[in-house]
Amino acid sequence: MNVKSRAIAIIFVLALLVGTAVYYAPSFLAYANKPVKSDAIILFLGKDSSARRKEAHRLLNEGYAGFLIIPAAHQVFDSSNVPLQPADTAKHGSRRAREYPRYYEATHVEVLDAQKMMNSMGLTSAIMVSSPYHMKRIKIICDKTFGEQARYILYVPASYESGMTDWGHVASADVKMVMLECVKIGWFRLYSSFI
Repeated sequence: MNVKSRAIAIIFVLALLVGTAVYYAPSFLAYANKPVKSDAIILFLGKDSSARRKEAHRLLNEGYAGFLIIPAAHQVFDSSNVPLQPADTAKHGSRRAREYPRYYEATHVEVLDAQKMMNSMGLTSAIMVSSPYHMKRIKIICDKTFGEQARYILYVPASYESGMTDWGHVASADVKMVMLECVKIGWFRLYSSFI
């Protein structure tokens, strides 16, 4: 086999691998548990968090947890939606710059902040709430961050957003987000292997 044939074969195999990864991305990212009584609900904010907030408040109102924690705002609410800790008025980015390396991805920072807040309150179990495409990455980060305690963490995607089992269920506006999630998972796995 000459060099040109080998190069073509390698390109073909790589294209096949990338194509397969893209095809299965939505089902890979889809991850969910049924909610059970936990200490806290952790809400991950995003560009449009209305569906996420609605899901978190539904779980809180249905008695799945005693607290709602929003790590990006360093805010805590009790089960009757009363703020126990006011929103952090400092910009999240400036706090992040002081506490975490710049290469830490924003969701990783939220998980680290959630862990600190839970520890300070003596909480050991939680329900993580975010968008459906975001749940697998949150689980991967929580498994690494929480270690053994991760078995007490559940993942409940916002039921007010469309689910993701295949590309037919992914809204056209979310295609970019699905692909970006896969890249961010790769980035987290790369740098977290050194921490």
